[in-house]
Amino acid sequence: MPDKNKVIVKIMDREYTLVSEDSREHMQRVANYVDDKMRETFDSNRKLSLSMIGVLTALNIADEYHKVLIEKEELERRINSPQYELKSARDELDAVVTEFERRSSAYEKMVQEFSRLIDSSNIYETGVSQLRKRMEKLDHDLKKKEDDLRKSRDEVEQLEREFTHKEGPMRMIDFEEETK
Repeated sequence: MPDKNKVIVKIMDREYTLVSEDSREHMQRVANYVDDKMRETFDSNRKLSLSMIGVLTALNIADEYHKVLIEKEELERRINSPQYELKSARDELDAVVTEFERRSSAYEKMVQEFSRLIDSSNIYETGVSQLRKRMEKLDHDLKKKEDDLRKSRDEVEQLEREFTHKEGPMRMIDFEEETK
């Protein structure tokens, strides 16, 4: 057997003890609703007795309840109706078509932007390729000139070593004879 909850509530300044399987919060919410409705009835006619206020409030709440029941039955009838289902399906289809058209338009814009980016990329790649070829040529030329410079330096060093390592001072006459 489920546990029972117990709560003390105030309705029209009188305390009542409620016991139910429902939660305490639910029982308090219901009691507050009844208290609010009874105070509305009392505020509209302050000469009524507490029992008359209770009966009128019960009638008002029963009226609200029956209106909600009628609305619920109407909604259930509409939901179960084939026309309602057809209209719902059409509404859903219209929503899907609208979303498809929106996405299709966005897709087309992306394709156009992508094509523009590819064209820009091709121009950029061509320029980069030309610059790369020119840089490779300049790099090759620079290496060749560095090699030539290194060879020239090596020759100068070799000549300096030969000039400084000869035995004895060179005479001017010997130098002239060698050049002849």
